[in-house]
Amino acid sequence: MSKGADPVIDAAVADGGDRRPDWLAGKRPDLAEVAEQTRGFRRLISRIGTACPVLFSVATVAVSSAIGQPLRGGVDLGELGLWTLGTLVLLAPFAVALAVMLKARRGGLAWTTALVYSVIAGTIGLFVDVSVLGTDAQSASLSFISVLIVQLVVLAPVCAAVAFLVRIVSDSTRLRATGKNFDNR
Repeated sequence: MSKGADPVIDAAVADGGDRRPDWLAGKRPDLAEVAEQTRGFRRLISRIGTACPVLFSVATVAVSSAIGQPLRGGVDLGELGLWTLGTLVLLAPFAVALAVMLKARRGGLAWTTALVYSVIAGTIGLFVDVSVLGTDAQSASLSFISVLIVQLVVLAPVCAAVAFLVRIVSDSTRLRATGKNFDNR
């Protein structure tokens, strides 16, 4: 290096400047570096994550109130009771997700699975809610029941299965990195 030369520029010139990132060269990324690069985003998600099921619950109650109008005119206790029961059933996926998120370690696998489940179920629910607002009450109840079946019967097991697979892959990667085989845990 010549006197007064900038070592950073000289290193770039010596390197050729055409160095490819490791992931393009087929090397696995260092998980510690990836974790460090995404720390701010993960921290933000862990702070506001529990608000997702709550917000979707509020939206569900708002749409259910707009369609059912339980307090219009005179109060009929039977109609109010049915509306309350129906709304509570619609809130079941979000109540379960919130309960899991409050009990699990924040940012852990169960917490993240519950967050993803509530976001997917809530998004589907919002699309159905928006489409239901312009329909009559009979088709609205059918739409609500169908979305509830999708949320509880289809999405919940899928999210649980994905979390289970992520856990298996994570465990096998960790065991492979430590040099142990599955029998010698």
